[in-house]
Amino acid sequence: MAVLGVCLLGAAAWTVAWQLLAIRVEATLDAWIAQRRALGDRIEHGPMTTSGFPLAVDVQIRQVHWSREDGPTLLTAAAPEVIASTPVWNPLRLTLRPTKGGRASAAGSWGSVTGDAEIAHAMLALGRRAPTRIDLTLRKLDLTGPGGVMHATVDEVTAVIDTEPEPDENAVAGSVPTVLTISLYADGVRPSGVDHLPFDGPAKIALNAVLRGPMDPTAGVPGLATWRDAGGVIDINRLAVSWSPVDLVGDGTVALDSALRPEGAGIAEIQGAAETLDRLVAQGRMKAGQAALFKLAVIAASEPSDDGSGQRLKAPVTVQGGVVRVGQIAVGKVRPITE
Repeated sequence: MAVLGVCLLGAAAWTVAWQLLAIRVEATLDAWIAQRRALGDRIEHGPMTTSGFPLAVDVQIRQVHWSREDGPTLLTAAAPEVIASTPVWNPLRLTLRPTKGGRASAAGSWGSVTGDAEIAHAMLALGRRAPTRIDLTLRKLDLTGPGGVMHATVDEVTAVIDTEPEPDENAVAGSVPTVLTISLYADGVRPSGVDHLPFDGPAKIALNAVLRGPMDPTAGVPGLATWRDAGGVIDINRLAVSWSPVDLVGDGTVALDSALRPEGAGIAEIQGAAETLDRLVAQGRMKAGQAALFKLAVIAASEPSDDGSGQRLKAPVTVQGGVVRVGQIAVGKVRPITE
């Protein structure tokens, strides 16, 4: 009887704890929605229902739609159904999961892009004011433009965003502090028109970067200007792109110029440039004589790779005045992010 009594008392205490946590989760979601609306976001959703007893608190939200205007840019996101889940033993961990996929889009004077993910999953470690860490996973992602024109497909994207990184012990006194770190990996990247490109199979992309300087993500374009004026920069510790026969590894620093265009400098190491030139000639997209001149320049500037598998071209990459250059060769242009 004593054991039975203890079990009944424990079950009652667990039930009360679950109910209190359910009330807290619902109140937290309501407060966050009210806060975002006060900051200019338009959020619409259907009724909320709570379930998950006894191990978790699951809040089911139907017909979720979010939108925000940042100057000429309109950002939107929508999902037929989203489940916000918190385990009873860890109330500071919140998982957001659209059960039937989700959609996000951005549109401006430059055009528009829409992303549709068949599977989306975000796990948030909650702090007092904002999440301290976000683990994001997207699978079977389609990127399209106006009229549903396909831009690219991606098998999987994983990202870890740390909003409370460890202080840099080697930082110089008075330097701009680190406010965010991000690690991203994309597998199975297939741009549209891949059949006409001199590459084999899908690409793989890995990124490790650090955001320095305080930034208010709710301030839109004025907030970006404030971040720039305060010395804000993005340090790219490593960018790796593997798309046979090309392997690219680079690093550098990116900021914003007076016109809010990306500017910066870095170093890129490229392997497989000569093979790519040969494929362009075979496809009839480059003349053999022109490719030969480029190959001579590549060979002259290359050195053996660390693993001895071939020659690696090492060249400076700069973005200045809206022009992207590899060495002294202009390869593209960038627009202000306000466009």
